[in-house]
Amino acid sequence: MMTSEVDYEQPLVAPDGNILDRPQSLIWRIFHATHYMLGGLLFITGSCMYFPHVINLNFNSLNVGGWLFTIGSTFFLLADLQEWFYYRIGCCLDKTYRHAYELANQDLFHYPKSDLRGKYERAAIGLNFFMSACGSALYLAGSILFLQIFEKELVVGEWLFIVGSAVIYLSQVWKLYRSGCTNIDDRHDQSFTIKNILNDKPALGIDLFAGLGAIFYFIGTILFLPNFNTSPSGWTEERSSWLFVAGGTCFTLSGLFLQYRHYFTRHL
Repeated sequence: MMTSEVDYEQPLVAPDGNILDRPQSLIWRIFHATHYMLGGLLFITGSCMYFPHVINLNFNSLNVGGWLFTIGSTFFLLADLQEWFYYRIGCCLDKTYRHAYELANQDLFHYPKSDLRGKYERAAIGLNFFMSACGSALYLAGSILFLQIFEKELVVGEWLFIVGSAVIYLSQVWKLYRSGCTNIDDRHDQSFTIKNILNDKPALGIDLFAGLGAIFYFIGTILFLPNFNTSPSGWTEERSSWLFVAGGTCFTLSGLFLQYRHYFTRHL
């Protein structure tokens, strides 16, 4: 058996001693990348259901769109929870990894682990990914309220989608900031630079397009609110739908970068 295959089956072994850099198994990557990609594709399809000319085709496109968003949000949430569980060190359920993580990074922490600031230092990465999961959970809750059976709660669902988009956007900005503070040549240098971000271009593509997708859905959903969706010609809905499609496309592009990163970069 090849050494790389053995590494994939031993997730506790990290090349640099940092438990957060431990190899991810092939099965782990398949589930994560597939769920994320399906979420993006379903969001594009669901977005197309909201064009006025599609609604006028005499079938229940809005309900279909609600189901597509609900299933897509479920896939996003599964991918985010899987990623959070991998990076949960310092948050909870991390007894197996806690000691190894402390030993590998003790020279980087500015505060003791008993201090509140020290607890944050150790949990920051996990909290960042948990924030993404919260955004996807808000998407799921909002999508469910898009279904026809919850027609009276549609506005609540739209607001959940708006807040979810904001949370996802902030989470992606946080990830980009963390990437900018990660110097691969000197891990003790935690100053932010654009050069650091460009050191991992696939990660940049993942986080950048996910953040853009959230912005498009944030603006598009606001335009769908009753206070803004007042055009009798359906022009507002048309514009919102195009923003939705743009958002779904960005999420899908983010998923493509994730595929590349999982299968063609550091795991080889």
